[in-house]
Amino acid sequence: MRMNLGRWERIGSVAAGAGLLYLKARRPMRRRTRQWIGAGLLARGMSGTCPVKHAVVGDPEARSDTRQRLGGSAGIHVRETLTIRRPVADVYRFWRDLANLAKFLRHIERVDVLDSRRSHWVMRGPGQLRFEWDAEILTDETNALISWKSTAPADVVSAGSVIFRPLGSEQTQLSVHFQYAPPGGELGRRVASLFGSDPHAQVREDLQRLRNLLERRDDVGMTVPASTHAVHQPF
Repeated sequence: MRMNLGRWERIGSVAAGAGLLYLKARRPMRRRTRQWIGAGLLARGMSGTCPVKHAVVGDPEARSDTRQRLGGSAGIHVRETLTIRRPVADVYRFWRDLANLAKFLRHIERVDVLDSRRSHWVMRGPGQLRFEWDAEILTDETNALISWKSTAPADVVSAGSVIFRPLGSEQTQLSVHFQYAPPGGELGRRVASLFGSDPHAQVREDLQRLRNLLERRDDVGMTVPASTHAVHQPF
């Protein structure tokens, strides 16, 4: 079992367990229940694991593991294709600067680029809710393909890919595949509400904003983080 207790939970368990063992030592004629509970709390705090908590809330790492949540046909899949009247190098360069994604993905508040492969995503939720996760690039082929996935822990487990196909010298066909698995319960319902009853329509609107943005821009030749051209096995 993975460690599933926080720092203060562990400190509290150790303190409570040590206290009960101390009281048992001071009054050895008392029933042994206090000794058993004290030893259990001490072991809980020292190991950082609690089978009871695991049974109630499960494994937080497993809940946000992309391979488990999105493997095969799991999760919600959205695929869309459109044509943009810009050279493929311009479209790829704009997308590869991941901070630009917040300019056309309606519910993304920002994407912070951490390095050439890793980024931090913040999504706006209803009210003041924010959903956050880190993502890593799996495949980066210049002017051809970018794929990525979220890394655990993540509020929204997600993955995606975008394929860039030149149509002559002045047009690009963009094929996008988004895949995500919102959290369960009320939180999951709020995430799902961001995409409405038709997530495909939402993504089409986002990509239309991208097309409008790129087709009227003359300055898409922006600096892009150095590509590692990393190619990993898909999950």
